[in-house]
Amino acid sequence: PPDIETLEDRLRGRGDTSEESIQKRLAQAKNEIEYCKTEGKGDKVIINDDLDRTFKELDEWVMKDLATSS
Repeated sequence: PPDIETLEDRLRGRGDTSEESIQKRLAQAKNEIEYCKTEGKGDKVIINDDLDRTFKELDEWVMKDLATSS
């Protein structure tokens, strides 16, 4: 999801996730977002809000990286 609020909305919208589980997922997401801000750790951030576009963006990035490392 593009942000914590959207993630929370999606988790709650399912209607099958406990409050404890929602809080754990949100805490983990916040940790991952902070980790990505670490220098050298977030070379590419891809927001998975459109599967086709997300896949294309990831594929192009990976292939570019592979092409430059050969």
